[in-house]
Parts: sequence; C-alpha cells; structure tokens
Amino acid sequence: MVNIKDILTKEEIEEYGGEWNSFKGRCRLNASKNVHSGMPVISEVYQFEDKPIFRAHVFGRRLRKFDPYFIASEHPMPFWNAQHYLMVGEQMYSASLHLAIGNKYNERVAKEVPIEFNWKKPTFFIDHVSVELIRVEEGKLRGYDKETGYFTIYSDKTGRVLSRMSVMSFWQDRNYVQLLDRLRQGDKSAIEKLLRVIEAQDLTQRRRTPKRQTLTTSKEELIELVRLGQYPQEKFDDFFSLWD
Repeated sequence: MVNIKDILTKEEIEEYGGEWNSFKGRCRLNASKNVHSGMPVISEVYQFEDKPIFRAHVFGRRLRKFDPYFIASEHPMPFWNAQHYLMVGEQMYSASLHLAIGNKYNERVAKEVPIEFNWKKPTFFIDHVSVELIRVEEGKLRGYDKETGYFTIYSDKTGRVLSRMSVMSFWQDRNYVQLLDRLRQGDKSAIEKLLRVIEAQDLTQRRRTPKRQTLTTSKEELIELVRLGQYPQEKFDDFFSLWD
C-alpha cells in the first residue's frame, strides 16, 4: 500500500494537513456529474499542489441513507457496510479525475480490479471522516492506461487511519470517441458501428430516471451529421453523457 509518507516530506505533510483543515470546499456537497452518482456523499475535492493526492469529507448522514439490504430508509447498523466503502471510493475516484482533467473524464471508461482491503475497525456514520486518494500511473497494458488508486479513510477528529483499500484501474477512450477518431482519420468502416452505438445510447438515455434536463442533441441529429460526414465533438459529448 502506498501512503502519504511515501510521497511527501515531513514538511510537505504538515503543509498538506494545514491546507486540508482550512479547505472550505470540505463543507460543500459535490455535484452529481462529478461523482457520477445521483446520490453524492462526498464533499468537493481538495488536491495538494499539483500532486496526485486528493481528499474529501464524507457526509455520514447522507451515506447512511443507502441501505444495501433495502429494508429501511437508512442503514440499520451504526457503522459502514462494505458497500459504503466501495461507494465512497468510487465517488472519490470519479470526482478526483473530473477535477484533474475536467469534462474529458466523460470520454473515458474504466475497468476496475480490487487489490487490497484493510478495514482495521468499524467506521461509524456519526464520525467526522475524510477519504484520501493517491493515484499512481502504471503505464500501459494492452492498449489500456493502467493506474492504481490507494484510499485511506481518516478520522478528522483524531487524525487516525481507520481503513485502507486499493484498486487497480484500466482506462481507455469510450467506444464513440474511438470511432470518431477512426472516422476523422478516413476510416469509413466505422460509420455503421457508430450508428449502432448511437442507437444504444439513445436507449440508455430513454431509460434514465430522472431524465436529463440539459440534453440538447437528439439521436436523429447525430445520425444525420454522421451521414453528412460531420463529427462535432461537443454534440457527441452532450449526447453520450448521462449527466447534466
């Protein structure tokens, strides 16, 4: 497991802790589009300088509203279930990358493989808790960008480490991005596959609840543009995003 001491000097760790304590965004709930969830449970994300070190507050009362047993309006136990750890980790991963590369994040997709879980003691919903993420790029593997994320759950009252976990991710451009690149390079064989991808995304948008409020691009418009040999990136990004 990689932790903060492996990356920062003692002086930098002190600076990091001071900046985190004064970070006002820790009191503000993150946006659904950033965490890729209709139920955000983490705050805005703090990044230490230009390093791949990110941190956010976890809103325990909101997190408890997710009951993995689906028997109550909130989780009946006073401490996190395993799914709560994964939920917090996934939202943190999404929000940190959105902070780092902006809307380009929506053009990428990841396959994730858990590596290690070290949950030392129960984490209670009433605790003041934050989640830290260290992202380590591992190069490429079979066309994927390989990366490992190291998560640490802290008690913000005591500064103690409550839990650690790590996940390996394999990133690549989404299908529509890859197909647009092929078309722009003159590969007309990608047209029919792109049209099928558009049809599938239209189905996904129709099934989404609640519906997107800011979607301005239709399936019919994109199909017509493809037939005309026009591929405006902003329209494709709008249509293929599930978030307002």
